[in-house]
Amino acid sequence: MAGKGIRRRSPAPAPPPAAALRLALAGAWRALRGRSPAQFPRVLGLLEAVGRAAPGAVTFLHGARLRLGLRAAVVVWMLREAEPDGKILDAVDTFFPEGEPLPGHAHAAPRELEMVAEAQESFREMALELLGDRARREAYLQGPAEREYGERFLAALEGLLYEFLRRVESGLPPPEIDQLHELLWRHAPSGPRPPGQPILSQYLCDMGHAGQLPRPLAARAPPTRVQRQRLGGGRAATEKGPDPTHFRPRPAPPRR
Repeated sequence: MAGKGIRRRSPAPAPPPAAALRLALAGAWRALRGRSPAQFPRVLGLLEAVGRAAPGAVTFLHGARLRLGLRAAVVVWMLREAEPDGKILDAVDTFFPEGEPLPGHAHAAPRELEMVAEAQESFREMALELLGDRARREAYLQGPAEREYGERFLAALEGLLYEFLRRVESGLPPPEIDQLHELLWRHAPSGPRPPGQPILSQYLCDMGHAGQLPRPLAARAPPTRVQRQRLGGGRAATEKGPDPTHFRPRPAPPRR
């Protein structure tokens, strides 16, 4: 009989939910720590998935600040990279849809919803203005863009993501290092070690699990007072754009 005696390989078991989630969180942390705006849409997708599963992980304003900030960073990055206008417009419509506020929150106050809607609409207007005026866009990218959405802005987003990750981690069981490494190996290409292993190790260290690593990484210094400074917001008389993260962020561990 054809096929007799042939053993079919059984599918790999589904990874434990906590382990799979940790790997995704580590990737999101790496994307922001590495300042990789091209990866921010994946971070946004993870935030939305976690938000649906655990809506109380962070406050409404915290989640709104983080999501709006990441979306703004993507649009500004696309402007800097001189992506086609149609592609940038699609991103604006996706991330800052006209008249469509961020999803609500069980404990969001009406004023908080209003503030977020205003920030979203303000950024949309600015982006559309820049798309419609190339000279104005070039002038903006040569100066104000860096002040408003440069390193200081990204550092504040990093702090917001750090607090989000710590809150999520507080609801997960302690990490099982062997289990995480096995999951990495399962999805990694052939090589001496999975490329994601250093990323995972750094993430676990930053999240307070350094003691469980085979060779713990050097502990990071505590956040400094400087990192607690808020981002500036509002529109000045010059070309200053709206800041979707104008609320005070919580600092992340200092960058080494």
